[in-house]
Amino acid sequence: MRSNEAKPLKAAIQQFIRAHRMQARLDEVDVTKAWHAAFGSYVERQTRSIRLQEGGKLWVKLDSGPLKEELAMSKGQIVERLNEELGRKIVHELIIQ
Repeated sequence: MRSNEAKPLKAAIQQFIRAHRMQARLDEVDVTKAWHAAFGSYVERQTRSIRLQEGGKLWVKLDSGPLKEELAMSKGQIVERLNEELGRKIVHELIIQ
């Protein structure tokens, strides 16, 4: 069913994203960008992969053992920092591997 009513572009794009179930993938891209923006080039070089699961679980694989330990001790602060960078609450839990 198509509507001939004019919609704002933002509303049309959001409707398209919902209809094609693309929000989860877009959130994952946003979180990856926020990770790199929040933690800089050193952490970016040590990050092997970032994956966001449904429910807000963020899985981060790192190459550096000492960095894993350092980040594991401040998971709550990292989640807050990422959500602040994103401007909305997407990440609920951080799992570092």
